[in-house]
Amino acid sequence: MARKPPNARSNLTKVAARAGAQGYEQRRAERAWRGWYKTKRWTRIRADQLEREPWCWRCLEAGIRTWATVCNHTIPHRGDPVRFWTGPFDSLCKHHHDSDQQRAELEADRRF
Repeated sequence: MARKPPNARSNLTKVAARAGAQGYEQRRAERAWRGWYKTKRWTRIRADQLEREPWCWRCLEAGIRTWATVCNHTIPHRGDPVRFWTGPFDSLCKHHHDSDQQRAELEADRRF
């Protein structure tokens, strides 16, 4: 049975995938602060914040009571340890944190 000739496009895809993986690993290494979220200290800060403000403030603005599950950095810390640990913080549900808050931060990043 005859074999198909090698596909140049598939080789390019593999090269691009390797480059993407290397870029991902580099970005991950540059964001060592992500590990701070797994510490006991952060767990305490998060629990205190969610106890103080148990409802998602964005849902409350819409007249809906939704339990907050995310302790959000009101001002993005961008790896600054002082800002990461001291806040300010607010409470959001996962939906609002992962959609509205992230979109707002990305738009702010684009302006700079």
